[in-house]
Amino acid sequence: MTTEPQVGEGAGAPDAAPPPLPRIRRRPSAGDLRLVLLFTLLTVAASLLGRATRVPDAEVSLVWPAAGVSVLWLVARARRPWPWLDPLALALSTGVVVGATGASLATAVIGALAATVQAVVCAWVLARRAPSVWAARGTQQLRRVPELWWFVLGAALSSAVSAPLVELAVVVGGEPWTWRTALLWCARNTVAIIGIGTLGFTLGAWLHRRAARHTAQERVEWWTEGKGADYLAALLLAPLLYVVWFVQVDWLAVVFPLIGLTVWAGSRLPTRSVVLHTTVCGVVAIQLTLAGSGPFSELPDPTAQVAIAQLYVGLVTVIGLALAIARDERVRLVADLQTARDRAQEQATLLATVVDTMSEGVRVVDATGRVVVRNPTAGLLLTGRPTSQADGDSDLAHLARLDGSPVPDAELPFRRALAGEQVRDADLLVRVPGATEPRIVTFSASPLPAGAGGGAVTVLRDVTVERTELRRAAQVQASLLPSRVLDVPGLDLAARFVPAGSVGGDFYDWQAVTDGLVVTLADVMGKGPAAAILAATTRSVLHAQPALHDVAGTLVATERAMTADLANAGAFVTMFRAFVDAADGQVSYTDAGHGLSLIVGEDGTARRLSATGLPLGIAPGPDRVTARARLAPGELLVTFSDGVLDALGGSLGDLDQVGHAVRGTRTAEQAADAVLSLVDPRHPADDLTVVALRRAA
Repeated sequence: MTTEPQVGEGAGAPDAAPPPLPRIRRRPSAGDLRLVLLFTLLTVAASLLGRATRVPDAEVSLVWPAAGVSVLWLVARARRPWPWLDPLALALSTGVVVGATGASLATAVIGALAATVQAVVCAWVLARRAPSVWAARGTQQLRRVPELWWFVLGAALSSAVSAPLVELAVVVGGEPWTWRTALLWCARNTVAIIGIGTLGFTLGAWLHRRAARHTAQERVEWWTEGKGADYLAALLLAPLLYVVWFVQVDWLAVVFPLIGLTVWAGSRLPTRSVVLHTTVCGVVAIQLTLAGSGPFSELPDPTAQVAIAQLYVGLVTVIGLALAIARDERVRLVADLQTARDRAQEQATLLATVVDTMSEGVRVVDATGRVVVRNPTAGLLLTGRPTSQADGDSDLAHLARLDGSPVPDAELPFRRALAGEQVRDADLLVRVPGATEPRIVTFSASPLPAGAGGGAVTVLRDVTVERTELRRAAQVQASLLPSRVLDVPGLDLAARFVPAGSVGGDFYDWQAVTDGLVVTLADVMGKGPAAAILAATTRSVLHAQPALHDVAGTLVATERAMTADLANAGAFVTMFRAFVDAADGQVSYTDAGHGLSLIVGEDGTARRLSATGLPLGIAPGPDRVTARARLAPGELLVTFSDGVLDALGGSLGDLDQVGHAVRGTRTAEQAADAVLSLVDPRHPADDLTVVALRRAA
């Protein structure tokens, strides 16, 4: 057997698919040829041993260890170069030995063919049904009970398939046909394949471990698993009991209690030790039977005696191996479960450490709402004490809405998550007893999968400082917006602004000029503080321009002044800026990529004012174009940010909703409110800005 490692031998090695076999070389290596020579010599020796037990006046041997050697040969040479070399060498070596020990040429040829057919059939069964055994090339013992059954089936099937050839060899040799020949062939070869095959696999695994440089003590423990007394009893006392039993007892029925020794060994010892036990006991039983001693000597025919003895040995071997392999499987399963449990414990400890040291609070409830996990940060945020213990929902007793009103139980973040809702950044007040000021805590909650038992996990974060700073920023931004509506005769003006956060990138502005006013609505890409800073900068640059009537020139100058800032921020600004003549309703406007301005008649029909150029910061340089429209008496100019369009549906066709909404309104205030009523301003995904200008009828 080759000691080339293919499959791991340790207890934790996988039992599933074997690793891919190496690519077949075109020519065999020196090691391959040495392996063929080694098995040729072993086959010759085993065949000579078998031929020494021939039945008188017949060409059939009572034992044939070469059957097991031949199967080991093909397994050890699995997927090697020149696969035809092995059956050829097997047939030649077998035929030469049979012919050299007195058989005729025809008998030797047919017998060699039968031996070769048997080995090939058994190897084919292993390759198809026990691929891990085939892939290991004899360096791994049987590890699973199904592998044992396929090995037994392969041994029995190959013996049955080749038995007719043996009968033919006997007839060609001049002997009459008899069923005892086929019975002996099947019994002896099946048992030889099972016994010698499993012994070979075990020795191959041992050689593989030896090549891995294990210490002598480790190699001994590999055989015995530390059960030295059991090992000695199975290998010394059991064979000795067989000797005593076979010498003193000649009653066939009393041989079967000896099976109890193998049952005991199979339930106590590893497979490798049971293989040695069954091998030694089997050799003792067969040798004593050949010598005419023991319970099987009660049978009248010597051939039948040896055949039944070998069947008995095969039965004992299969019983012992089945028990031992099942035991080893349980041991590996327990070891794997222990390893999995240890790893799970390590992961749980690591997770608990991470959760306990998080700066965010974590609170987990089961499907009934019972708290199962709460880290110290959550305890500190909810109760003022950094504890992990929670008594029901008592840690949520201090929650309130931002306006100070109590939070209904159904609106608690974890209750909403248990109902299947994803809760994101829900700000609530937490009034901890003894604290001078309430804290603002944001809650994000998600439902847990039903497969994990259900429940919900809530993450808490103290945003008091952040929200305070944003509130101050919002106050600053609000102060930059027009503080009062201009009083321009003939024009009614109103605006609404709802940032997605505390601050946003939208802004509007209006300025009184001679004969009318200038209206501006701008939208900086993005939202939050960064967009708000750019919005404030844009407003300041616009206010610094001298010629307010020249809306196109104002945008060109503004873009030129902000080119570097927009490039550094990777942002752009869409803008609508219009000068409205109060006397005749003439509208002179420049639209920098905005395109969301409408003139709506009293009947609700709307005319869209298209964009006249790209947003500021996209392609600075070219002059801007001024377009003109007319605002008839009673008509309404309404412009709004893309947050409104997105809330309406996102397409230009949705703009018709604006015309229908403002139809029937009498003031600009009513019109601005009507547009905002089309969307939900409580949880906007983007900033919402609306400016409405109505010309008096």
